[in-house]
Amino acid sequence: MLLAFAAAALATTPRADAGLFGGKAASTPTPSPSPSAIPTATPEPPEVAIPRLQAKLKANPNDEQSLTELASQFLSINRPDLSVQLTQRLLQLGDKTAQVYYLDGFAQQQLGNMQGAVAELEQASNLDPTNLGVLAQLSDLYLRVNRPSDAERIAKRAVTFNKTNPQAYITLGGVYAAEQHYDDARAQYEQAATMDPKDITPLYQIAQTYAAQNNIPMAIQSIGRALTVDPSNVQALVFKADQYAHQHDDVHAAAAYDDAVVAATTEDQKVAILTRKAAYYDAQKKTSQAEGVFQQMIAQYPKNANAHIAYGDYYAESKQMDKAQQEWQAALAIDKDNAQALLRLGQTALQAGKMTDAITYLKHATDVAPDAQSFALLGQAYSFVHNYEGSKDACSKSFQIERSPQMLGCIAGADYELKNYKEAAQIADVLDHAARGFLDQNPQLLFIAGKSYQNTNQKAKAVSAYKRLLPMMKKGTKDYNQIEQTISELSKPDSKPPTKTKKS
Repeated sequence: MLLAFAAAALATTPRADAGLFGGKAASTPTPSPSPSAIPTATPEPPEVAIPRLQAKLKANPNDEQSLTELASQFLSINRPDLSVQLTQRLLQLGDKTAQVYYLDGFAQQQLGNMQGAVAELEQASNLDPTNLGVLAQLSDLYLRVNRPSDAERIAKRAVTFNKTNPQAYITLGGVYAAEQHYDDARAQYEQAATMDPKDITPLYQIAQTYAAQNNIPMAIQSIGRALTVDPSNVQALVFKADQYAHQHDDVHAAAAYDDAVVAATTEDQKVAILTRKAAYYDAQKKTSQAEGVFQQMIAQYPKNANAHIAYGDYYAESKQMDKAQQEWQAALAIDKDNAQALLRLGQTALQAGKMTDAITYLKHATDVAPDAQSFALLGQAYSFVHNYEGSKDACSKSFQIERSPQMLGCIAGADYELKNYKEAAQIADVLDHAARGFLDQNPQLLFIAGKSYQNTNQKAKAVSAYKRLLPMMKKGTKDYNQIEQTISELSKPDSKPPTKTKKS
């Protein structure tokens, strides 16, 4: 069966500069210790700490301290799928402390299981009701699941029990800002700024509130306060440049981006800022200026893989795929294990129907940086060459990282082709229960569901699936008539299973 229904959800190409400076930074599993400490990752780099902890657990699989530390390390490298296995193991061992519930809740949130995350963070909060880190995370989570009153209640509790900690006021300010109570938010941020004059975070947040209200002059004025405290703060400089860009002020925007480049301490930061500057010109339809920035970037940082990836993305957006691939290949020449270049080349090969190349690139990408999108695309590529074992394995790994109905559908399709009808039918049941409407949006999956139910002698479910499928088919066609006949035969009492129909 065709599995290309997953392609639409995977068709976008991530930008090299995404998340470095724009928007809200992702939370990290390191809340402030108060009054009972939540463990944070060790000072060791993950590549050192993870093998050491894994060795300890090999010797003693029930070492709770090592399980906790390793769970935190996996979160630090964005592998919540591995972290949650450890936190669940800790809970099974009876280690039901605030820190374990916190880590498990954070991992569940990263995996998209928001209700599970809420339950775990609430457990952590019940066990440690004054811990600022737990309260801040739970407050943020309540906002994400559209429970603003609960978020405000928890944030106020954070202030009540942490009156001398400016982060508590920042947390409450964040809730007010999310509720668009901007004056209240700014009052909390001002309180935090007064308590810690050297921290620009509350001043930056004040600027963000003005930007949210589209009051650009006040946003620029407020970020100026932050830059008075820390003149070389890269994030603040980029924010300032973005505000001028919002006003279409080329002169001041370009100067601010250039100031941010000078302040940046790494090549990757500098490349990300120049990419942002080029994107501004591109959005203004000033193609020559955009290309000039990219050419300047490549000339200054010829050995930086991210520079070539960003330039390749620019070409891809303008449908110049040959030039895009040249840049991504240049990135691989610098770093043969660059996951972003491998992903882009794999996706491009998949879209061009070059399945062997796609599998090669995507398999390499998943080896060096396991990622839900890369596994999903790999599963799709395998399905096109009828390697359904490979497709099932890749889609299963994608589902473990990011539990999406598309990947369950991919697994069901592979199971159907492998004649694992029982498992395909079970997946159809799960999709109908947990992702209502999904099967009805994917007729090929409804067909798989019907055939799987039919082959496992679940006649009523098969008839239901086929009846839902009929309105999506052209009436009077051979396939339509065949499904109608199958429904009729399955609906007869005590009927023998009908002769197997050919695949539609």
